[in-house]
Amino acid sequence: MINKIIEEVKEAENLADKIIKEAEDRAIKIIKEAQLDAEKNKEQAKKETLAKGELMIVKEEKMAREEAKNIIDKSIKEREIINKKAMAKIDKAVEIIIKRVVEL
Repeated sequence: MINKIIEEVKEAENLADKIIKEAEDRAIKIIKEAQLDAEKNKEQAKKETLAKGELMIVKEEKMAREEAKNIIDKSIKEREIINKKAMAKIDKAVEIIIKRVVEL
């Protein structure tokens, strides 16, 4: 009778060991799959971040080009105004010189 109980306990222990081993194997598999998923998510996040960064760079470059164009346009207008003022002063200077030469 004791032998039978001992045998049943051993069988229960063996069954428990088998169940524990299967659970450990499943846990290892789940952990590996989770690590792979995490790595995939990490790589996807990197790609998305790079894409967003590139978009930001393109947007900033476009804004910089527009600002540079505006500055150039403004400079051209200012140059034209300065040239007109200079030409007006040259005309006035020529008149003054002619007047003084005539007075001499």
